[in-house]
Amino acid sequence: MTPSKPAPVDMLLPPAVIEDPSPLRVSTFAKPEYAKLTFVYGKAEDSSATWPVYCKSFTVYIPTGRQASALTSEPKLIRYELTVPEGKRQWNVQRDDRDPNQTAFTCSPPPGQPAVFDGTWQVQLQLWGIEVNGGAGPVDITWEESTSTNGSDFLKRTGRGEVSKRDDSFYLHSFRPASVAIGRATKAVLYWEGTSSATYTMYYRNPDGTQGSAPAKDGRWESPVALVDDSSFTLKAEMDGEIRYLTTYIKVNDPDIAVTNVTANGNVTIHEEKELRVGRIRGAGTFPSLQIQSHVQANSEDPGRTIAFHSKFTANAALTANGPLIARGTLDAKGQVTVDGALDAKGTLAVGGALNAKGTLTVGGTTTLNGATNTKSVTVDPGANGYLWLKTGRFDAAAGTNVNTYGALAAHGSASLVGSMSLLHYFRSVPGTRTFTANTSGLVFGVVHVRNEGGNGWIRITSGGATLAHAWWEHRGSATAVALVRKGQTFTLEFSREAARGHMDCHFRWLPFGVGAAQAVLEDAEPATAINDITQPPQAETEAGA
Repeated sequence: MTPSKPAPVDMLLPPAVIEDPSPLRVSTFAKPEYAKLTFVYGKAEDSSATWPVYCKSFTVYIPTGRQASALTSEPKLIRYELTVPEGKRQWNVQRDDRDPNQTAFTCSPPPGQPAVFDGTWQVQLQLWGIEVNGGAGPVDITWEESTSTNGSDFLKRTGRGEVSKRDDSFYLHSFRPASVAIGRATKAVLYWEGTSSATYTMYYRNPDGTQGSAPAKDGRWESPVALVDDSSFTLKAEMDGEIRYLTTYIKVNDPDIAVTNVTANGNVTIHEEKELRVGRIRGAGTFPSLQIQSHVQANSEDPGRTIAFHSKFTANAALTANGPLIARGTLDAKGQVTVDGALDAKGTLAVGGALNAKGTLTVGGTTTLNGATNTKSVTVDPGANGYLWLKTGRFDAAAGTNVNTYGALAAHGSASLVGSMSLLHYFRSVPGTRTFTANTSGLVFGVVHVRNEGGNGWIRITSGGATLAHAWWEHRGSATAVALVRKGQTFTLEFSREAARGHMDCHFRWLPFGVGAAQAVLEDAEPATAINDITQPPQAETEAGA
C-alpha cells in the first residue's frame, strides 16, 4: 500500500491516501476485484500552513462509471466508516450518490463546533467493498475542505489525488513457435502472451524420451537442447493458485525417428550408402510377404542369436545371414544363400544358387535347390503328401556314409540293392566251423551236395548261441540253409557229418545288400573269394578242405 500523489498546496489539510491493493486490479467477467481506500486527515498539514487549522468539513469525491477514468460502476456497494480518536467529539458522515458520475462522502463535526487540528491527532475515513471496474488506467479522486486558520474566516479549498488501476487479470494466449518447421539439431524458440506477474514453466521432451521442465519468463523461451525429432511443448502459467496450460508443436526437417510400429502406404526409400537396421521386418496384409530386390545381409547383434522371417520372404539376389536362420513362411532366394548356422524353413524353400548352411537344414515344405548344397544334415517335412524330387542329376552318398529309410521305400524304376555274391568258405567232406563279422547286411547261403552214399549230416548258421538257419541230409542227398545277417552281426558257419565216408561238397556264400557294399570280414584272416559259378566249388580245394 502506497500513499497517492500529494494534494495541491492551497489545501490546509491534504489527506494521506492509502490504497489496497496497490496498484488496484481491474475486474474481469470471470472474477471481480475489490479495493479499499483510506483517507487520513490531520496527520500532516500543508507546508504553507501553520497550526492550528480549524475545519468545518471535508468531502471525498469518488468518480463512478464504466470508463477507465472512473473507479467503480457499482457505487452503492461502497461501504464507509469514519474513525475519530477517543475523547474527541464524534463526526457525522453523509453519502451522496445522486450524481451518476461521482459519489460524495462528506465528513463534519457537530454543527457550530469546528474541529481544531494541532498536528497531534487525526480522523480517518475508510471506504471498502469498492468493486473496481474493468478499465485500466489512472483515476483522479478529488476532495474538498472547509477550513480556516483563525476559526472565523472559513474557505472551501479543493485538491486531488490519483490511484492507479492495473489489468492484472490472469490471462494466457498466443503460444506459438518462432518457426513451425526447423532444421535437425536446431533449438526451438517459443513466444506467448500472458500476465507478467504469473509464474511460467515449460515442459518438453528430453533426448532420452523423458519429460523435462524449465522456468520461462518475459514471453520468450529457447529450448536447452537441440531437436532431432518432431516435438510438442506445453506452457504452464500459475497465479494466485490458478493454473492454465497451452501446447504447441514443432516439425523437425530430416528428423531422427524412433517408433514401435510403422505403416507406410507408399514406398520407403533408403538413400544409397545408408543402412536400414531392424531387429524384425515383415510384409503387410492378411497373408504378408516380403520381397527385396537386392542382396540381403541379415545380421544379428549377437552372432549366435537366431534370425527369423515370420512370413514369405523373397530376395531377388543373394541372402546372407551371420547366424542361424528360421523362415516361418516361404523362403525364396534368387541367388546364393549362405547361413552361418542352421537353416530351418517351415514352408517352401527355393534357392536359385548355391546353398551353404553351416548347421542343419530343415524344410517343412517343397524344396527347390538349383545349385550345390552344403550342410551338416537335412530334414525335409513336406507333409503326408509331400516328396523330395530330384529332377535331374543323381543322389550320391559318399563312401563310409549311410542312407537310412524309416518308412516304406518304393522304386518306380530300376533299382540295384544287392552286391556281387562271394564265397565265404568251402568245406569238402571234412567237418568244421568258421566265424565272420558282417560290415553290411546280407544273406548267407549254405549248400551241401553228397556225391555218393556218405551217411547223415547237417549244416548250421548261428549267432550269439542262437540258430539262424540249419539243414540236414541222410545218406546220399543234399541240403540248403539260408540266413539273414544284419550289419555288424557276428555269425558262425558249421558243417558236420556222422561218418567219414563218401564224398560231399559244402560251401557257404555271401550276398550283401547294397551296390558296391563291402564283403564280410573274416575273423580267422582267411579272405572270402568271389565266384561266378555258384554250382561248382573251386577245383583247387583239397579233400581235407581249406
